[in-house]
Amino acid sequence: MLNSKSHSLLSTHECKEPAAPSPADSGVAELGEPTPRHQEHHDYSTTDRLRAHEVRVRASRGLTLQSYATRGPRDGEREAEMARLRRDRALLRQRLEDTEWSLCQRAGEISLLKTQLKDAQNEQTAKGHEYLTLKADCRQLREALDKKEKEITRLRTESEEKDKTVKRLQAEVDRLTNDLMESVSDLSKTKESGKIEVERLKTELKELRQELSDVSLSNYEGIQCGRTMRGIYEVCKSNEYHWTPTDSALEDAEVQRLNGELPDSCHEPCQATAMVERLKCELEAKDTQFNSERRKWSEEKDKVLRYQKQLQLNYVQMFRKSRTLEAEVDSLRLELELCNKNGKNVKHGKAIEL
Repeated sequence: MLNSKSHSLLSTHECKEPAAPSPADSGVAELGEPTPRHQEHHDYSTTDRLRAHEVRVRASRGLTLQSYATRGPRDGEREAEMARLRRDRALLRQRLEDTEWSLCQRAGEISLLKTQLKDAQNEQTAKGHEYLTLKADCRQLREALDKKEKEITRLRTESEEKDKTVKRLQAEVDRLTNDLMESVSDLSKTKESGKIEVERLKTELKELRQELSDVSLSNYEGIQCGRTMRGIYEVCKSNEYHWTPTDSALEDAEVQRLNGELPDSCHEPCQATAMVERLKCELEAKDTQFNSERRKWSEEKDKVLRYQKQLQLNYVQMFRKSRTLEAEVDSLRLELELCNKNGKNVKHGKAIEL
């Protein structure tokens, strides 16, 4: 390429230079053309013409030598220019080869960089998808964590409410136990007092019956009944008391009055017996009421104990469930922290790549 450029430069340079006139051409032209001088002076001799021709030939030779002398330095300059152009061409060719080599090297580097850029873009896309997946997982973990925390709060509230219910039921059981113990003690006292009253009434009834039997017995010497009257008669007799029919009539009237006030035990139940029967009925009613209350209290106690056991089982299950939920919450919190760390690492890697 440089050689063709140099040839074109030389050709243009040669074309631009004016061609030197040849001596022969100039002499022939001068001989061929009739000058006015020859026409006017036909009387010159041949010798003069030959001399003039020799002079012209010598002049043309001098001009030719002069033209050759002037052409010599120009050819040297052209040769020097050609050598310089050849050196420039060699340098340019070397530079061209170096440039082509550097261009090939740069093209390889560019292709390598393009490949690395493509790999980096693919990796960035994959990391972007992974980041979006981790973000969605983090969102789901946060939602699950919120649900677990709400469930833990609800379970804690239920546990507190059940604890309050257990305490209230325990207080109710204690109150019922105290009331029952008081009722039992009252019934025991009433039963004891009733027994004492019955014994007292039985004793009094026995004494009354004994007196009635003593009064109703017949005695001798006009005294109809009663060991008491017989004892009085014996006392009076021993004291030499004179018993008169008037006294006997008075005694009979007194006995009749006593018989009217205290009816006979063989025909009608006395008032003490009715009272004893009434007390027995009251005691039986109280005993029945006590047994029914004790049975009811036992049923309520069993019911409360069953409910308390159920509450304890529910509390244990709820405690285990809360422990499990707390463990799940801790694991979710750790996963969330790992997701946040991975997201930060991905962002940091993107910043480094950019």
